[in-house]
Amino acid sequence: MSTLAEAIMNGHTLRGMLALTREELAAGMSSKTLMSVASDGDKKLAAWMARSESPHLSEQVAEHVCDALELNFVSVFSSAWAKYSELKKCAKETRDDARSTMDVALADHEFTYEMESAVDVLLDGVNVASIPFKFAAVCTVSGLELFLKKGCVYQVRSGKLDLKAEIRCAENVVWTRALAAVTLPGALQLDEPIAL
Repeated sequence: MSTLAEAIMNGHTLRGMLALTREELAAGMSSKTLMSVASDGDKKLAAWMARSESPHLSEQVAEHVCDALELNFVSVFSSAWAKYSELKKCAKETRDDARSTMDVALADHEFTYEMESAVDVLLDGVNVASIPFKFAAVCTVSGLELFLKKGCVYQVRSGKLDLKAEIRCAENVVWTRALAAVTLPGALQLDEPIAL
């Protein structure tokens, strides 16, 4: 079982940026909540929980939720920015001429990134239940300038990012965090360019 909020942006992960810990996430989930949302048709999980002295289900589930969110933070932006036709048009110009580069100022914008996952509960190697999770992040971006070449974003220059994230177990909010505005000092060289 694994789900984690980790994304690499210039050496930092999304989990690190959000300061998400397994313990903090587990504290937001009770075994009762997890049992109520688990798809446990033949009640094997419920029977195991009833006879187990210390199952630590919330800690184990939290570890997997944390692992599932190990994704490159830049992918959050690439999925949003790939939808902007004007940005794609500028990227095409730099792709068509390998020597061409372009600075593109982005208008202030907001987008939501969502990812759904489930933690499968195995007893003796048999899947007995599935616990659904949803990660959502609302990003508000202002004052960004992107440096494009070869059809990709290579640098993000200046700008400000506000981020609010939450994790839900079914419809229950089990964790939420708002980041103080992050201001990019100077230019952020991306470890891997964002293809548009």
